[in-house]
Amino acid sequence: MQLFLLLQAFNTTTGSWTTLSRSIPSHFGRLAAVLYNDRIIIMGSDFNAVFNPETGDWAVGGECDGRQRDGGTGVCDFGLVVDDGRLYVLGGRRYKDGQYDTTNEIKSVELAVVCTDGRALRASDWRPHARLPRPSLISVCGLLNIPSEV
Repeated sequence: MQLFLLLQAFNTTTGSWTTLSRSIPSHFGRLAAVLYNDRIIIMGSDFNAVFNPETGDWAVGGECDGRQRDGGTGVCDFGLVVDDGRLYVLGGRRYKDGQYDTTNEIKSVELAVVCTDGRALRASDWRPHARLPRPSLISVCGLLNIPSEV
């Protein structure tokens, strides 16, 4: 049995869905996705992919077979946002020594590197950024621009 994951695109002008000719190139779960410029970036614990809708091409990093872990977030149940050209991973859970450990880490990566080079993220691309007030599991997050006078 082969698992086939379809990728569909919604055209906001016509109000219709189209199935793209190329599926997601690997099975993975517990992921998050963001848009950056004209690319779709999909992140998992040990997997990431950058999709170019114009060409239908995928740049893939990491594997989900447990042998290679390069470029993913390193955690599951994390928050994912893009701001000012950087991708941020907030919190999440890391599996270690038979149990999950919740983290308060925030790490980031410069997206121009991967989108310009047409490649997936590598573990060496990530940089520590800050810490959350406490360890957190985050499934949905977003950014608010709050004026300083509020």
